[in-house]
Amino acid sequence: STMLEGVADAMAYVITTNGTSIDFSPDPLTESQPGMSKAALVILVFEAFRSHPLGYVGFLFFLTIWTTLALPVTPLEVCAGCVFGPIWGTMGSLFGKTLGCCCALWIGRSMGKSQGWKMPAALEKYLGLLISRPFETMCAVRIAPIPLGVKNYGLSLVRYPNDRYPIKEYVFCCLVVGGPFSVVWGLTGHTASSLVEVVGKYV
Repeated sequence: STMLEGVADAMAYVITTNGTSIDFSPDPLTESQPGMSKAALVILVFEAFRSHPLGYVGFLFFLTIWTTLALPVTPLEVCAGCVFGPIWGTMGSLFGKTLGCCCALWIGRSMGKSQGWKMPAALEKYLGLLISRPFETMCAVRIAPIPLGVKNYGLSLVRYPNDRYPIKEYVFCCLVVGGPFSVVWGLTGHTASSLVEVVGKYV
């Protein structure tokens, strides 16, 4: 329960600040190894994914958690294209992102009300349309220049009549909007000569 409460506190902070005030410095990923840069750590992780028989599964799990925490996914998608190729890299990125968004939806709907989370101001203007035309409006929210955490956890706070959330529309929206981005970043990673080139540009 302590871990879930910590996640709840972190996500509440993302929502209430609209994702604009989060400071990830010092970076918890590299603080424990001061001699290792973020770029070096990303290369190390993806080389492990490349070499291990279950590396692709590990990548899917890693990206799912990463997206659930509302961290930037583009660098990982480009790295996936470089390591797994344009097809498997793109498919894995889209699957991992979508599953992470669904995890965020579940967390928000399970804990948002009890933790007192409030609807982000950035999404308030969409509330009426989210009720009447959920799929189209969710797509508009996904495309809008709004931080990922605000999109994921903010959308989870929308209360529908009879508490019947349009989960099918939510998942389909994630696939439709996220698909083109995954294709572009997967192809970008595939054209790179190495992970070193990728992380040099995107990490």
